[in-house]
Amino acid sequence: LVSLGPSMVQPALPHKILRMGDERRAAVPSFVLFAAGSASGALQTIAWHPLDLLKTRMQVQDARVGRLPVYNSLTDAARTILRSESWRGFFHGLAPNVLGSALAWGLQMSLYAQLKRAASSVSDEQGRPNASRNLACSLTAGCLTNFVVHPIFLVKVRMQLQVRPAAGVVGTGVAGVPEAENAYRHGLHAAQSIVKEEGLRGLYRGFAPSMMLVSHGAILLMSYDQLRAVFPSVLAASFMAKVFSTIVTYPTQVLRAVMQQRPQPGTKHVPYRSVLVTTASLWRQGGVRAFYRGIFAQMLRTVPQSMAFFSIYEFTLKQMAAGYGLWSGIDYDIRQT
Repeated sequence: LVSLGPSMVQPALPHKILRMGDERRAAVPSFVLFAAGSASGALQTIAWHPLDLLKTRMQVQDARVGRLPVYNSLTDAARTILRSESWRGFFHGLAPNVLGSALAWGLQMSLYAQLKRAASSVSDEQGRPNASRNLACSLTAGCLTNFVVHPIFLVKVRMQLQVRPAAGVVGTGVAGVPEAENAYRHGLHAAQSIVKEEGLRGLYRGFAPSMMLVSHGAILLMSYDQLRAVFPSVLAASFMAKVFSTIVTYPTQVLRAVMQQRPQPGTKHVPYRSVLVTTASLWRQGGVRAFYRGIFAQMLRTVPQSMAFFSIYEFTLKQMAAGYGLWSGIDYDIRQT
């Protein structure tokens, strides 16, 4: 893995370093930032998708709408899925997850950099990390991004929660209807079915907790910027930033997953229609523990995933920027971590 050298916090350094917390990277065009973010987001999503599926199924255990079996633990969930759905069961929803992650990270990183550039241009901070400014910029970028990608991730969640028995395994869907008759065949079919069954509003179920969850990305990016100014290692900074942001915001992820479940076929009743109703139901079912179910699977997936993302992103950004000749004539201080 590659670290991109000391922070560039003075305007006259002879060696200009590209890294995420560096406001002087603002000269990089938006399409380069978008491409670097998209590529990094897609790669790390593919690698950790099975754990993402396990996390999603564990999150809704205390508020199932009737489709999932009861999982006693993360290990039990993995064994049950493998036995009843085969290895393919771990990859339900992969396509919308990759698409959503690529689009989300591309938009988030490019908007975040542009907003920081705009904010720093009216201040006299000379590129020094500013936690409150970075948090505000990240929150704004996250809200705009979430409005675009929320329907994609809703489709991802619906497909991950869909139990499709493997060939030769007897299984039914909901209310005695064979799974093959009401199952989503692919991402586009899922989106079409949601609009048909629930209207356009169905694509934005769980939008309120999803907007609340923007705070996770905001805290992550702000924490990473601040930690990166202290720790030269991308791995150390990304590890600490991800653990901190996950612990703070994980209950919101549980709320979103529960609210995004598919309603029972043949009924318009949506049991988890609002944040307050969902929160009260989860509290009655399991107390505080209900809001942290699946966090172990989340940590197993997202902590190394975040470390990989920031490492790939900073390296990819540097290579792409150099490839476009944006930093020609400037020597890079590169060292191994």
